[in-house]
Amino acid sequence: MQDGGSGDLFTRLLPWLGGLLVLAVAGGVLMLWTRRMAVGPGDAGSQQGFGMDQLDAMKARGELSAEEHQRARRKLVEREAARLRRSDPASGKGR
Repeated sequence: MQDGGSGDLFTRLLPWLGGLLVLAVAGGVLMLWTRRMAVGPGDAGSQQGFGMDQLDAMKARGELSAEEHQRARRKLVEREAARLRRSDPASGKGR
């Protein structure tokens, strides 16, 4: 007799479980949409915090000496090259 009771319980809970699943998926979509709106148009990975333009402007304003500019420029280039090596599967990893 208990089998009938558990089956009845399952059929009563099934719509609620389905509704909960729909709510979870809708919440995830809403979170992704909100993040996309906050980041702005374009790819989030293409936005960089500091680049050559800012570095050159600092040198032009006299905030960096030629030696400091060259050292910072070298570090930026090395960092970008390392990022490209990590993201490029054809870069020769595993050779």
